Amino acid sequence: MKKKMLTIFICLVMIAGLLPSVAFAAENYDLYVDGEQFTSEKLSIACGEGTASYDPNTKTLTLHNATIDNDIMANYGIKTSITDTLKIRLIGTNMITRTDIGGGAGIRSDNAVEIIGDGTLTINVKGDTYDGISAGADVKISDKATVKINSKGGLGIAGRMVEIDGATVNSTGLYAGIDAHRLKIVNGADVTLKATQDGRNGAYIWKDQKGNGGDIELAASKVKATSFYPSLFAGGNLTVNGGEVKCTSTADGAIWIKGNILIKGGAKVTTDGKFPMGGNGTFTVEEAEVDAKNTNENNIPAIFDECVPVIADGYHLNYAKAVDSEGTEIDLLSSGTQYFALYKNVHFITKAVYPVSFVVTPDGLTNVVVKVNGQEVTGSVSLEAGTYPVEVTADNCKAYSGNITITADTATHTQTIAMTYLPADYTKVDEAIAKANALNKDEYKDFSAVEAAVKAVVRGKNITEQSEVDKMAKGIEDAIAALEKKPASTKPGTSDKSSQTGDTSNLALWIALLFVSGGAAIGTTIVSRKKKYSK
Repeated sequence: MKKKMLTIFICLVMIAGLLPSVAFAAENYDLYVDGEQFTSEKLSIACGEGTASYDPNTKTLTLHNATIDNDIMANYGIKTSITDTLKIRLIGTNMITRTDIGGGAGIRSDNAVEIIGDGTLTINVKGDTYDGISAGADVKISDKATVKINSKGGLGIAGRMVEIDGATVNSTGLYAGIDAHRLKIVNGADVTLKATQDGRNGAYIWKDQKGNGGDIELAASKVKATSFYPSLFAGGNLTVNGGEVKCTSTADGAIWIKGNILIKGGAKVTTDGKFPMGGNGTFTVEEAEVDAKNTNENNIPAIFDECVPVIADGYHLNYAKAVDSEGTEIDLLSSGTQYFALYKNVHFITKAVYPVSFVVTPDGLTNVVVKVNGQEVTGSVSLEAGTYPVEVTADNCKAYSGNITITADTATHTQTIAMTYLPADYTKVDEAIAKANALNKDEYKDFSAVEAAVKAVVRGKNITEQSEVDKMAKGIEDAIAALEKKPASTKPGTSDKSSQTGDTSNLALWIALLFVSGGAAIGTTIVSRKKKYSK
């Protein structure tokens, strides 16, 4: 019994001794940098003068001025098989170099990889089958990260879907700058792709076995691609929405798309190649600039004749010129898009146009004529965004002259022009007033009607109110015509009233006259007598 108890005790002691090592055993993570594995006890690895540190909670690997260049330790600079997405944050200047001739990659992940941060990462791999970045799922480079890749024996970037969002990427590979199921470059990214081997593509975007994918989406970014075969090849569709794309092929088409091509958003696409651009599907252009240049000595069309650009509804050619096999420049604006496929070089610009209509007020105007840029408009007119001179005339109105501004805003697509009526003619009113002012009101029994008619004149009437103005003139004229003059006086100080009985002033006048007459008679008599006695 004692032996049995002793044995049990010894076992318990031994188990207790083992517990700390079990409870606190280090956890290994499926993440390696320069051949060293991260564990729960080793979350930071020295890389030259910098470090690589790992946060298992966020699955984020931070490279801080890290130099990863130990070929002896592994074929991979960074290797992981962790589930979900490994985030690689860049701080400062970082470098991955692999000079071993064996196979491997600068970064190898069985799943997705996302590179973020505002630092830089340069990957140089020289092995025959080395890829810069190789992922079994998606590869995303975003934030303000800058990634430079030179893969002399493999692919620059290989993944399921490659997305470059606002980052700067320069990827050169023997076989392709990017090899992926889908490619998306957006939000001001700056991307340069190059394939160095003959018969390869700057970007090779393929469909899967089920026929899915193969699409390239470029939006508001700058993309430059160079290769032997098409610098941009898509098994699906190509969409370019804004930004600038420049593709060069040294021996083939600069852009070749198995599906459909759509260029819009003011994008500028420039191609140089022996077969500059084309595809097997449709080629639709909205607002864009396309400059396709054929470097072939033979007269091969710049745009493949089975993929002729079609200008979408709501857009029109603003500029279109071509160069034929003899080097003669031809203006295509008059010939239309059906002739794009005839020429070695084709350069055209399309702009959005908006149906603009005019509403001229007030209602009821007659003989209204609207001119835009000197051209008479009937109904609506299609205009690009911009500012245009407008002239409007109408009966009984002042001529209108001004500018209108058209934008994508639908509010600018209906222009209201308010016309101003001509002023009414006050000539007869002014003549009547002048006539009234020339009269001496004191000569008339009652001048108040004339004064009232003049005071009743209202200025500022327009031509539609001419009848009212004419009534004002007539009112003055009628008041003048109705005036009665006072009787005229015979002598100053005399009265024109007839004598009346009992008027003492008149009686005195008669008496004075009688005395004068009598005095005259007496005087005459005396003179006669003097003459008589003097004889």
